[in-house]
Amino acid sequence: MPRQHRSDLTPAEQENVRAVLRVLHIRLGTWPSVRRALPLAHDVLAGVVAGRREVTATIAFRVARAFDAPIGEVLTGAAIPPGTCRHCGMPSDG
Repeated sequence: MPRQHRSDLTPAEQENVRAVLRVLHIRLGTWPSVRRALPLAHDVLAGVVAGRREVTATIAFRVARAFDAPIGEVLTGAAIPPGTCRHCGMPSDG
């Protein structure tokens, strides 16, 4: 039976971590590079990004370290550069 994790993070904090993950993907170029930077197993990363798996505090801290941002900024979404799409991580043209 798979181990179940209960996140200590609010749904909004989890979504902010997911948004930072998408920006990290753009910065690093590939999902395998993101996996190595965190490090996380493929199925864990895929589940987190897709929203099928909760973001744990451990994952949030790993994302903050890899993104080189304070954990508070990752949890609030303030780490995402202005003009960046939260859904794909790409800079907006506007």
